[in-house]
Amino acid sequence: MTYLTRKPIGNLFNLHNEMGRLFGDLLSSQDNDVNTETTSWTPTVDIAETENSYEIQAELPGVTEKDVNISVTDNLLTIKGEKHAEEKTENKNLHRVERQYGSFQRSFTLPRLVNTSDIKAGFKDGILSLTIPKAEEAKPKEIQISVNS
Repeated sequence: MTYLTRKPIGNLFNLHNEMGRLFGDLLSSQDNDVNTETTSWTPTVDIAETENSYEIQAELPGVTEKDVNISVTDNLLTIKGEKHAEEKTENKNLHRVERQYGSFQRSFTLPRLVNTSDIKAGFKDGILSLTIPKAEEAKPKEIQISVNS
């Protein structure tokens, strides 16, 4: 008898990744050299906006900073990298392997009014932090009201 295991959440993530790849290819002016068949995981991100910048934090557990590449082309920010599997030894019988390994890629369309040349990146405890400063014309301006008597 054959048992089938349904993974509706996994299928939803696969659909999301495929749609992201499809639309990412349409937005990108560069040739993407990441094969989606070898991409095995997608890091999660938090995106926030402050008065002066946009901030992106990506969880990259088990990834070293030398295995991460960040690029900006035509206001498309791309984070690429690879998480390497641990070397297996002959003395182990693996009962379960749930951690995901392989290459990854996330792309984000940036607003038009940002200073891409001043993006700052940091990497600590498996968290990649990007700060993308807003251009002066994108920052809110305060206008004083004068009272005419």
